[in-house]
Amino acid sequence: MLTEVDVTAVLDHQTSVMEQLASDASLSCVLDSIVIALEELIPESRCSVLLLDTDGVLRHGAAPNLPTAYSEAIDGLAPGPLAGSCGTAVHLGEPVVVTDVTTDPRWVDFRSLARTHGIGACWSSPIRSRSEIVGTFAVYDHKPHRPDGREQELVRRFTHLASIAVDHDRASRQRQAHHQANLARQSAEAASHAKSQFVTALSHELRTPLQSITGFTENLKTLQLTPDQRHKALDGIDGAARHILAIVDDVLDLARVEAGAMPIQLEHLDARGVITVATDLLQPLAAQRSITIMCDGPPLLVEADRRRLRQVILNLVSNALRFSPPKTTIRVHTDGTAQRDLVHVIDEGPGIPDDLLDRLFVPFDRLGADAGREGGAGLGLVLARRLTEAMGGSLDLKSTVGCGTHVTITFSRQPS
Repeated sequence: MLTEVDVTAVLDHQTSVMEQLASDASLSCVLDSIVIALEELIPESRCSVLLLDTDGVLRHGAAPNLPTAYSEAIDGLAPGPLAGSCGTAVHLGEPVVVTDVTTDPRWVDFRSLARTHGIGACWSSPIRSRSEIVGTFAVYDHKPHRPDGREQELVRRFTHLASIAVDHDRASRQRQAHHQANLARQSAEAASHAKSQFVTALSHELRTPLQSITGFTENLKTLQLTPDQRHKALDGIDGAARHILAIVDDVLDLARVEAGAMPIQLEHLDARGVITVATDLLQPLAAQRSITIMCDGPPLLVEADRRRLRQVILNLVSNALRFSPPKTTIRVHTDGTAQRDLVHVIDEGPGIPDDLLDRLFVPFDRLGADAGREGGAGLGLVLARRLTEAMGGSLDLKSTVGCGTHVTITFSRQPS
C-alpha cells in the first residue's frame, strides 16, 4: 500500500521524532512535527491531535493548520456516541471514518461549525499509551472524501508515532512529579529517596533508545524496505543499542566506585601523554563541529590509573564538546607547580549559573538543559569526579555564564 517514497518518508520522520524525544523537546513541538509531516504526505489534508484530559474531555494537542477558532470550539469535547469523529473514536475505542460530515449523524451537533470552517470529511484514530486511550489523531478534508488504503496506513503509522511521543511525555512528567515528591519527604528517608530517584531516572534515560529500537524493528518486520532503507533502520537500532550500553557501563562504573569496588591500579605516568591519547580520539568530532581542542603544558608525572585517567579526560572533554559553540577552543593544560600537580580543562561554552552548580554532580540531573546537540545521560561529570577521588585526587569546577567552564583535576603528590 505504501510506495517506496512513502516508506522513506516514514523512516525519515520517525528518525526525526526520536531525535526530538532524545533531546527532550516539548510534547507540543513533537506533535506539531508529526501532524505537519502527515499533512505533507496527504495533500489537501489538515490534521490535529486532541489529548484526553484528567477530567475525561478532549483538549487541544496540536493543529497547526486548522483554523484557531475551530480548535477553540472543540476544546473540551466530551467523548460520546455522537461526538463527531474524535469524541466517538474515544468512546468506541476504535477508528471512526466520516466521509461526509453533512450527512453523518455523529456530526449533527457540529455541522454548522464544520460548514463555517470548510470541513467536509474527518476520520479519527484513538491514540493509545500502554493500552490506555490518551487522545485522538484526526485527518480532515475540505470536501467529502473516503480515505484509501495508503492514507489509512499512513494515519496508522503516524498515530503510533504520536502515541510514542505522548508516552514519553507522560513518563517525563511522572519522573518530575516523583522527584518533587521525593524532595518533600522527611530527611530520615533520604537514602530511600535517592535510590528511587536513581532507578526512575535510569528508566527514563533507557526508554527513548528502547522506543527507537521498537519503532525501527516494527518497520523491518512490516515494511518492504530497500537495502538502503534496511541499512538505515539497522543503523538506528545499532545507535540506540550503543547508547543503552554506554549508559549501563557508566551506571556500573558509578556503582562500583561508590561502593569502593572499582579496581584502581596506580602507577607513575605522564598525564600529558594520557591526555594526548584521549583528545586524539575526540579530534574528529571536534573538527566536525568546528571546535579546536588544544593541549599544552609540560610533561606531568603523576600517580594515577592510566585507564581511569583517560576515562576522566574523555568525559570532561566530551562534555565540553557537547555544549561548546562552533569556532571556540577547548584547552587541556597541564600545570606542575611546587605544591600541586594539576590538569585544567577549559571551554568557551555558555557557562552555568551559580545556583545550578551544586546539581552538576547529581546523577542524571542535566539541569533541565535541552540545548545539547547530544542527549547526555547526566553521568559524565559525576563519574569523572568519583574516579578522580578514587585515584586519591580531587576535581573542582568553576563556571561563568557567557564565558565558559573551568574544570581542575588535582593529583595527590606522594612524599618524596
